Amino acid sequence: MVVVSETPDGLLDTNIVLHAQTHDSLSEECRRFLAALERGELRARVEPLVLRELSYALARYAKQMSRPDIAEYLISMLRWPGVVGDKDGMIDALERWHQTPGLGFVDAYLSALANREGRVVFTKNVRDFVAQNVDVPDPLPEPTP
Repeated sequence: MVVVSETPDGLLDTNIVLHAQTHDSLSEECRRFLAALERGELRARVEPLVLRELSYALARYAKQMSRPDIAEYLISMLRWPGVVGDKDGMIDALERWHQTPGLGFVDAYLSALANREGRVVFTKNVRDFVAQNVDVPDPLPEPTP
């Protein structure tokens, strides 16, 4: 038996959420675990890389879920009391991803982070980032001698 401590050291992996969306031998266990996170009885940290995987994989595992459905589900999951992490930043990224067709999750996350921290994004994908109100140096800066 695995003991979950009171500190948020456990990291949630993508496969827990994916198994909970299916009907395989691990589904019920994963659904119970997620329900405990939703109730705040257990805690797990969600990282942006996991959201990136889920933004891609949920459409393949839960074929009935559209991009808006996936964004809404992940935003609601981030609001569960047992989920810890950079919730505001990840929710901002998911909202950008949801509201901007064609914007990839990583670009949405970088846009959210750049806006929150007042940073520029070095990219040649200028149009998508400028549309997200991000400062993009174009051309890229040259080193000073």
